[in-house]
Amino acid sequence: MASPRKNDFFNGNKGQLWINGKDVLTVVKAKAVRKPKYEELPAVTGDGTVRVKVGETIEFTGTFKYLGTEELDAFNESEDVSLVIANANISGKVTKRLKLDGVTFDEETLVDFEKGKVVEVELSGQAETHEWLQK
Repeated sequence: MASPRKNDFFNGNKGQLWINGKDVLTVVKAKAVRKPKYEELPAVTGDGTVRVKVGETIEFTGTFKYLGTEELDAFNESEDVSLVIANANISGKVTKRLKLDGVTFDEETLVDFEKGKVVEVELSGQAETHEWLQK
């Protein structure tokens, strides 16, 4: 049986990120995670507890190299912020594209520098909903 070539494994290293329809050209990494929320209740029998799912959160983190000209306007609270995250296998055979709507960010980096380093801006927050556009 032939073993797969190394570029057949999904590595997702050709990603793109759009914030409100604007392509962020210098993305270093982006990640969306769905986390269930649980409530612990006493078990009907025994002394233990039972975890009951009561909802979920969709969390986003992203890092991009700052060119100084980006106008993402991601922190405009009067606008509904949406993100599209796409990643593709290096072979180009597999692409995944996820849309997050109702995104709110936890913090905005105003100034951050380190001598001899390219500035990287990090975004983190939560989304209300997600939808697979391509998987």
